[in-house]
Amino acid sequence: MIARDPANFDRLTRRVRITGVITSQTGLRVGAGKGGSEDAVDLPVLRDADGFPFIPGASIKGVLRSTLESLLPGSLADDGVLWACNPLDERQNCGYHESGKRAYVQTNRHCTVCAMFGSHIVASHVRFSDAMALDRDMEKSIPIGRRDGVAIDRDLKSAHDKTKYDFQVVPPGTRFSLEIFADNVEDMQLGLLKVALDQLNEGFAALGGFTSRGLGRVSVSISEVLDIDPRQVLITAALPSPVVNTNLDSLFAKWQSAVATTSAKGA
Repeated sequence: MIARDPANFDRLTRRVRITGVITSQTGLRVGAGKGGSEDAVDLPVLRDADGFPFIPGASIKGVLRSTLESLLPGSLADDGVLWACNPLDERQNCGYHESGKRAYVQTNRHCTVCAMFGSHIVASHVRFSDAMALDRDMEKSIPIGRRDGVAIDRDLKSAHDKTKYDFQVVPPGTRFSLEIFADNVEDMQLGLLKVALDQLNEGFAALGGFTSRGLGRVSVSISEVLDIDPRQVLITAALPSPVVNTNLDSLFAKWQSAVATTSAKGA
């Protein structure tokens, strides 16, 4: 298992910002819960103060985390290096509570996913901004779609009585900003993050709700990666400007090579 300290927040050693665009390929359902008395539908979409739909950062983080949690046990768990904990097994659970107190988990027992995205014990190394709609024409709102649904009784294999409802979806082609911040991360961890984003691109992961009905397919394009020397935060006049990586394909290959190297060497 990886012998790295997931709680290495005592000193800032690296800061990375990834920016890009999320574009809906099918209808996208990020709900605001049940509609109120003023809503025209039962299940409206989440909107910002200006009335435009947005994707909470927590939703993006959640789908990327769950994607890696599903991938690692099937692909790399046997090597004991890159792995995901099992929340149903206290022996393999990074957030296990013992006697009502948070148990300290040794570094060599902290799984790869929790070491990156955080757990009950350690903070996350990555932070996701809310993905705001990019096409913000205040005089022309984004046309939100409306669909019908019905609750199904799985035992009777038929519709429940009087359980028809309607819900809103964001239309295909809607663009949202993507912004990810990462502190004290290694190339291997950034490589895993890129793998999860690629799964979204390829349709193996989806955003929002009702994904089993065909909603939530998105594409992700990364436009810029900013890798900051933390000394620049305080001594900007004495150091060169932060490096903006323009050869993204080469950078992504470097990150993903670090994933393969970590697994092969067990380092």
